[in-house]
Amino acid sequence: MTSMELTQEPIQYVDATPDEEYPLRILQAYRENCNCKFTDNTAGNEPEHWLCKQMNEDCDKRAAILDRAIMVIKTKGIP
Repeated sequence: MTSMELTQEPIQYVDATPDEEYPLRILQAYRENCNCKFTDNTAGNEPEHWLCKQMNEDCDKRAAILDRAIMVIKTKGIP
């Protein structure tokens, strides 16, 4: 199997101050992690391995869901 790497390091820390913004910070950190893409090369080209492609597609889908959730919280607040 081809070696796989991430294009950036995932977020390991979220400010856990127990305030009204905490849920938003969690979602934003998960969203930022969606910017991490899997690759099977070091040349900056699109991945060729099907697993890298699938994991990146799934990251994009998660990003879209998180973007909507973040927008709702930012506009309506947390109940």
